[in-house]
Amino acid sequence: MRTAKGIWWESTGAGAPVLLINGLGTPSTAWFRVLPALRDYRVITFDNRGVGRTGHRSEPFDIATMASDAVDVLDAAGVSRAHVLGLSLGGLVAQELALDHPGRVDSLMLVSTHPGIPHLTVVASAVATMAALPPAERTRTLAPILYAGKTPAAEIARDEEAAGAILTTPEGIRSQLLAATPWDRYADLHQLDVPVLILHGRDDLLVPLSAGEKLAAAIPHSELVVVETAGHRVFTDQTATAMEAITSFLDRAA
Repeated sequence: MRTAKGIWWESTGAGAPVLLINGLGTPSTAWFRVLPALRDYRVITFDNRGVGRTGHRSEPFDIATMASDAVDVLDAAGVSRAHVLGLSLGGLVAQELALDHPGRVDSLMLVSTHPGIPHLTVVASAVATMAALPPAERTRTLAPILYAGKTPAAEIARDEEAAGAILTTPEGIRSQLLAATPWDRYADLHQLDVPVLILHGRDDLLVPLSAGEKLAAAIPHSELVVVETAGHRVFTDQTATAMEAITSFLDRAA
């Protein structure tokens, strides 16, 4: 186990570094669908504060703090710059990282995310209410708004298993929600000066496609890839298609 100022992290593989920043209440074990396609890269994963092996802390924090955690992880890994992939809430952290620490980011991949709650119609209250549920029950309860309708139950169960492998406390999830809710960097996105991929499921009910379209309209040098028959969990709903978009982008950006 390695920690960077209390943040648990690990590194696998070799090649150009790719930093993965996960979503709400989700430990790095949930990247199991993504990692195989990134075998030609050095992939750095970590558990955000509030979740997984990093765990909950009593002091409040914001998205800027979480972005600083990501910088600490890069420092601990001996990486000066990385390609950064942020998923859902991790996409907020990735945007903050790229805006406040531009010298650390070679390219940006924003998946199933948004430019700030004021620009988004989101069922945040439902997510907050379900924070106290056990991980498997939470995933099942949220499944109708997380996944496309045709997603096999067996694949949802695999996600449940990965999310439950390292338990996250309800307090940790609530702290992350409190960090995410006031965040809004929409007015600053024009400052981004790196290649940006925006990947969004056509059928995302939690963070609608309109949020991805707003990101694409606001960020220079960005491209929007819409994945058909995919909801918020785009890597589960359409693993091959989503990862082809990611690896194709990295091939061009690396």
